[in-house]
Amino acid sequence: MALLGVILLLVGAGVGVVAYLATRGAAGPVTLSAFGLSRDASPIELVLYGAVAVLLFALGWALLSASARRRARLRRDERANARIIEAEEGAENARLELERRFEEAGLRDDDLRRRESELAARHEGLDTREAELSRREAEWRDREGPSRADVVTGRAEGSVAEGTARWADDDRSGAEGRSDRTQQLPATERPYDQHATDPTADRPHDGVDHRADEAHHDRADERLEDRTDERLEDRTDERAHRDTTA
Repeated sequence: MALLGVILLLVGAGVGVVAYLATRGAAGPVTLSAFGLSRDASPIELVLYGAVAVLLFALGWALLSASARRRARLRRDERANARIIEAEEGAENARLELERRFEEAGLRDDDLRRRESELAARHEGLDTREAELSRREAEWRDREGPSRADVVTGRAEGSVAEGTARWADDDRSGAEGRSDRTQQLPATERPYDQHATDPTADRPHDGVDHRADEAHHDRADERLEDRTDERLEDRTDERAHRDTTA
């Protein structure tokens, strides 16, 4: 474009020089009439008028071209700004979405930690309850001693009638200690087989009905079994709840 402008300038200058040389030797003025006005102008003056007209036309064309280029540049800038704004809005939306997901993940983590704490507390409560049940069961065993039903079901060993019945615990020493303590009690204070160890209990037809004593022991065994079943059900429910939560 710059080279074309230089060429046009040289061509214009050459045309002006030729017009000046052609009109310099002309004699006499030329009468010009326009819009009711008349003027006598020399040929060189006519050349100057033509140059001014061409210059004004060139200036107008340059202004129009500059205005068109400016409008095109503004449109390009607007489109670029629109794309930039759209990209910024997309980035902002992505950032907000990412923050929302992080917040949701944090809430889920908090909820999981809360549930984990609840489960831990519940497990601790169950362990405490199990320990309490075990303690009560041990106290009940120490207090009541094994019955014939315990011997039949395998929870106790020995013979109730002979006074050798004892609980079939894994800790044999503890069971033997409890059996020894039971054997050391007086015959009137023994919980189960006092009719077998008490010398007065060997008298035939003494009028004492031992079926009531056996029924009492059977009811105690049923209560112990109910407690054990409840404890097993609690463990099963807790395990199912834990699996469902996981």
